[in-house]
Amino acid sequence: MTHRRELLKMLSATGAVGLGAGLSMLSLDSSSASSAAYKALVVIHLNGGNDGNDLLVPTDAAYTDYQKSRPSIALRKDDLVNLSSQFFGHTMGLNRAMSALVPLFNQRKLGFIANAGPLIKPTTASEVLNGTASLPPFLYSHPEQTHLVLGWMGDQDPSGWGGRAIEAMSGNRPMKAPLISIDSGASTLVLGQRSRILNAESNFSTNLGHANLADKNSEWTQIMESLTRLQSSTNVESEYARTFRANFLDSVELVKAESTTTNPAGNFENNDLARRLRFAARVMPFYKAAGASSQIYAVEWGQFDTHSNQRNSNDQSGRMNQDSQLAQLANALVAFDQAINAAGLGDQVAVLVTSEFGRTLDPAAGNGSDHAWGSHWMVMGNSVQGGQLYGNAFPRLILGGPDDAHNQKRGYWVPQLSSDQVAADMLVWLGLPVNQLTTVMPNLKNFAKKTVGYING
Repeated sequence: MTHRRELLKMLSATGAVGLGAGLSMLSLDSSSASSAAYKALVVIHLNGGNDGNDLLVPTDAAYTDYQKSRPSIALRKDDLVNLSSQFFGHTMGLNRAMSALVPLFNQRKLGFIANAGPLIKPTTASEVLNGTASLPPFLYSHPEQTHLVLGWMGDQDPSGWGGRAIEAMSGNRPMKAPLISIDSGASTLVLGQRSRILNAESNFSTNLGHANLADKNSEWTQIMESLTRLQSSTNVESEYARTFRANFLDSVELVKAESTTTNPAGNFENNDLARRLRFAARVMPFYKAAGASSQIYAVEWGQFDTHSNQRNSNDQSGRMNQDSQLAQLANALVAFDQAINAAGLGDQVAVLVTSEFGRTLDPAAGNGSDHAWGSHWMVMGNSVQGGQLYGNAFPRLILGGPDDAHNQKRGYWVPQLSSDQVAADMLVWLGLPVNQLTTVMPNLKNFAKKTVGYING
């Protein structure tokens, strides 16, 4: 017999998906109608602030400035893979740890966004130095800058640009599983103002509390299902019951996805990021067949706060260095590209790789780097106009040089492209009307050019 205390404990537990704010954006049926117009965006946020200065490096005369500015953590020329053509007047090299991405770059399926980050409005280094710039709040702080990059509008509106965009696209019509966070909790990116996140576990948990959702005959599953049908006369209890039912049905649908699909093609390694992208590649065909039209998948991953041992592997803390993590990222992206193309979704899926900020050009005391501002991001997909570095210029890698916005000459780059401009390309491709961009990302009203132009419509 089930006791009341046991029941309450079970109800408070989280299972395959988390409880959110409401049902307005997600249908509860398991429609078998396939969506011919299906599109999905995967956003991979590199936690900690990835050092773009050791991601893309000029290999011409500017390399001397780079090596002089960060002698203890500079990549040797042998550590770089040359990219075809010239960009911003430079020959460029990619960190060899990411060499697996070079074929995708040459196939024009992958590109780089040079020097991007959170901005309120277009800003110059001189404005920062003379104190006239409008700076993002809490600049150089991990949590706030992560939230800002992903669309946070302050305490009055904690939602992200992914959640707001889906709501603007959907109006009042229901959409199936439009906002999914993989092993990341309630990522700001997919927080909406009135919608609910599907918090998915990449290992396909079949449990919701004590209930094994794969077993329809189990006592707990039957209790859980009956509770989803309870009704109430109060608004609060009624909304809880509605949300609880949606949570239950989402969990059941993920169990169904596991039982009706197999692991996707692609050489996925056995690590955390690869497992998350393999999960996304596996469930996308399922959700497309079930009637989903637009989906945003949020992945927050990594330990890129490399104040020490950025290049070396002798750190005893158990943290990976930058190169080890970049290699895992590159290999996971290649496997994901293989998987979605094998599933026939190559033209319908795109990937954006962000980080909350870049890092100082000069090294930190422990052979690492400290918090800074602008950094280099990545975009991938058949619809991406790859083989390019996007932007108008590359930072001059000189401490105290014309692009250095730090009054102690440490090498802070003011982003030339705002995180909102970079996101706008993906959202228009996903289906957001251009006239809704400033509604979803209000700071875009301060920019004459709303998008970067790296993706086909």
